Amino acid sequence: MSKRNFRQIVKGNQSNGIAWLETSVVTLIVIYIWTKSELLTPPFVEQSFFWPLIGPILIALRYGLAKGLTCAVVTNIVIAYIMQIDGHLQQFPLSHGIGIVFTTLLAGEFQNHWNSTSRRLSMEHQYMRDKLALFSKNYHLLKVSHDQLEQRTASQSSSLRSSVKALSNIAYQHIEQRQENLAEPILNLMAEIAGIEVAGFYQVNGKNITPNALSVRGEQHLLDLTDPMLQEMLKEQQLLSAAKLSEQQEHKSRYQLCIPLVNTHGDIQAAVLAESTKFFMLNPTNIALLSVVANYSADLLTDEFMTPTLQQNQKSLFIDYLDRAKNNNKHYGTDSCVIVFIDIKNKYQRALNSAIEHHRGADIYWCCQTVNGQQALTVLLPMTTLYGAQQFANRLNAMIPVEIPSLNADFKIIGPLSVEKDWDKIQQVIVQLGDFYENMAAS
Repeated sequence: MSKRNFRQIVKGNQSNGIAWLETSVVTLIVIYIWTKSELLTPPFVEQSFFWPLIGPILIALRYGLAKGLTCAVVTNIVIAYIMQIDGHLQQFPLSHGIGIVFTTLLAGEFQNHWNSTSRRLSMEHQYMRDKLALFSKNYHLLKVSHDQLEQRTASQSSSLRSSVKALSNIAYQHIEQRQENLAEPILNLMAEIAGIEVAGFYQVNGKNITPNALSVRGEQHLLDLTDPMLQEMLKEQQLLSAAKLSEQQEHKSRYQLCIPLVNTHGDIQAAVLAESTKFFMLNPTNIALLSVVANYSADLLTDEFMTPTLQQNQKSLFIDYLDRAKNNNKHYGTDSCVIVFIDIKNKYQRALNSAIEHHRGADIYWCCQTVNGQQALTVLLPMTTLYGAQQFANRLNAMIPVEIPSLNADFKIIGPLSVEKDWDKIQQVIVQLGDFYENMAAS
């Protein structure tokens, strides 16, 4: 017997007509058994078990109180009628009749309660199955999206920070012709971020754009010097996007994106003009990333900012970098961090030099002194979270003990300090590294 057939026998038929037919058949069987038993005619013989009781209990357990009680009551009425015909109504086994009704009531109530509980659990189970199916569907969609994101990320050589570092390496390798060699990598990086399909990279001198593009992406790119969005970009020196327009504003420009590359001093070095982009990628996050990349790319195009390590007299330039990092955090939400190494007894210059040797392309190193004449190295880690900065500090800590037996009172490390969370403390530390600088205090 299959499991399904066994459940059908135990649970009963779902059809109400068949259920009543089964109740009627069982009632007739119970009446027949009772009439053939020794309880119907006197003298009554005590039996070990009252077998007619089984029928109403089975019906009550299978179909509930109503049908079970009907079976028990009809059985009692028919038996009483038969005994009346035989003239033995006075000897009707009342205790058996009441017992069969009472037992059937208990069995029927139990079945009703059990059936109600089973139905509730079945509904909850179905609800959980539906939720699981919905979760599985959403998980599948998320996994597909994640796989697509992995493929997109895998197709890129590195992360945003690593990409900026790669641009720095190119800039250091091609000092004389930086713009020509950086134009295509910068344009490609921006295309990866914002889905740029047709665009050109142009050098800017003052407020004038050089007509010949240093790099072009896609086909049918043209330079329109009278374009209103281009003119506004040169005037405001801010990134402009068609995605920022409201529904009421009409887009009259040829371009969907105009990206100025403005260095730390506020001078525009180049511009990227894009006619065609994947519009769904022009979201606030990607627009912010484009602005950050444009800022750092502009510094790479400037001669003054190409020095790998700043000297003591370049404090104002280092503070300009700090202000830029603060501005990027304020407007675009990208954090940066600062770490300061101080040789308190001026005994471990070699350790500071070892730290400089671990210079990463996008980082800003400033060799300086404290107001007490102690040698120090200040490192600005652009586009780096506290966690990333701590990982960098841990690597340096693993390197520095090669030069210093133990980090004791003779050598001090301050940080990492977050530009977003520890700006006031950064200001206090910078003040101790030279003369007070008013611009920073006011920023």
